[in-house]
Amino acid sequence: MELKTSAVAKRLGVSTKTVQRWVKKYNIPCTKNEAGHYVFTNEAIEQLEKYKFLGIDEEEKEHAEWEEVEQRLNELERKIDQKADDVVSFQLLQHRREIEEMLQYIQQLEQRIAHLEHQQKTTIVHEQPKQKRRGMISFFL
Repeated sequence: MELKTSAVAKRLGVSTKTVQRWVKKYNIPCTKNEAGHYVFTNEAIEQLEKYKFLGIDEEEKEHAEWEEVEQRLNELERKIDQKADDVVSFQLLQHRREIEEMLQYIQQLEQRIAHLEHQQKTTIVHEQPKQKRRGMISFFL
């Protein structure tokens, strides 16, 4: 019995491209028809079945590799998110520290202003107003 690539692929549960890759990779003995398509004998199909059951087929291997890549990407995204959170937390703490320092400086300035105002008031109170000298003429007026 001779089968075409699509029938063999369906029988093995893989894609036609995978069957074509296996034929080239494992040098499976099969012929080509007039249209250039592979024609498989029972012997060739048995060999393909052996190769399929020996290990993971190429599609599964590619799928497993993609899963690993996707897992690594997810892990990297998680690490990036964590790093971004850490950076934002650090920045918030730094801004808070700066704000607290500014508030402390403002309080010092307010105290200094209050002290200077108090000093100014006490100096004004302690100063006695100068008595005007009256001239002789204004004395008689």
